[in-house]
Amino acid sequence: MDEKLHCDFFFGDTVFENIKSFEAAKLDGFQCFLNAKRTPFSSLVWHKGIMKVLKRKYTHYIITGAPMDIMNWLIIAYSKLTGKKVYFWTHGFLSPVTSSRGKILGPLFFKYADGIFLYGAHAKPYMVGIGCKPERIHIIHNSLDTIVQTNIYNKIKPSNIYTQHFNNDAPVAIYIGRLQKRKKVGMLLEAIAHLKNEGKKVNAVIVGPVEDDRTLQSEAKSLGLDNQVWFYGKSYEETVTAELLYNASVCVCPAEVGLTAIHSLSYGTPVVTNDDFEHQMPEFEAIQDYKTGSFYRTGSVDSLAYSIWGWCGKDANKRDETRQTSRDAIIKEWSIDYQIDLLMRTII
Repeated sequence: MDEKLHCDFFFGDTVFENIKSFEAAKLDGFQCFLNAKRTPFSSLVWHKGIMKVLKRKYTHYIITGAPMDIMNWLIIAYSKLTGKKVYFWTHGFLSPVTSSRGKILGPLFFKYADGIFLYGAHAKPYMVGIGCKPERIHIIHNSLDTIVQTNIYNKIKPSNIYTQHFNNDAPVAIYIGRLQKRKKVGMLLEAIAHLKNEGKKVNAVIVGPVEDDRTLQSEAKSLGLDNQVWFYGKSYEETVTAELLYNASVCVCPAEVGLTAIHSLSYGTPVVTNDDFEHQMPEFEAIQDYKTGSFYRTGSVDSLAYSIWGWCGKDANKRDETRQTSRDAIIKEWSIDYQIDLLMRTII
């Protein structure tokens, strides 16, 4: 967007979560950070400095599409009064709108959009259901640094990183992401133990910083998996992460999968996650069932174990086929090229 659309960018200074921030100030179009504060009124958010945005003579605005953000309402009002266009970039509604607040605010808020960019197609029928015009809805998906990852993928080769660590050639299931209780990483350990009891050995590598789930190592020990689980820790070096993903048999995220799916598929590794699509993150749509991953029955360790084992022990030809299908899906609709092309066709 910085290179092709020459946008000005205004960023909130927090998302009220412990997430490493993007180095926004490196963008040529970076203007400033707006100080985000929660108001005393429920979950409403106010951004100090919003007048810096409204004073500029822009013709188009792209905003987050969060109805509880007071700033968005001000930009909408200003745009409608001055004949500017406003676009929302949002998750939208991922399930039928049932709350009173949603039924009132949703249609009132989204009806003013000149266009709505949704992360996933799953939300589209629910958005149409609250009165959004289908022709104004565009599925923009999500992406990581496609250029960097493609360059790494074109050079990467199989390595012995796992055989060296585990001293065996058993298949490997990888989890990558923050270690949070809501991610239910413990289910992966239970599934590995379930397979072990059936005489099916699968090693696991867990990559990511610990946040609030601090019992995983003791859980692995109690399940008798001391020699089958590698708590790798955090990794922010892309070439290192690429090697870990590329050489794994399958990537597993028992809860909502998010950008982990895009990361794994970018290196050709299939993804297993749950089938509760109304509580999933939009990136689950990048997974093609039985082709580039699978969806286990939510809450079932048996189903998770079965899904993991289904991707273990594939011969070289099947593995290469999965790699290519995964990569094709990413380049086609989950890449920065796809996103910028859609923005340019829609806005310019």
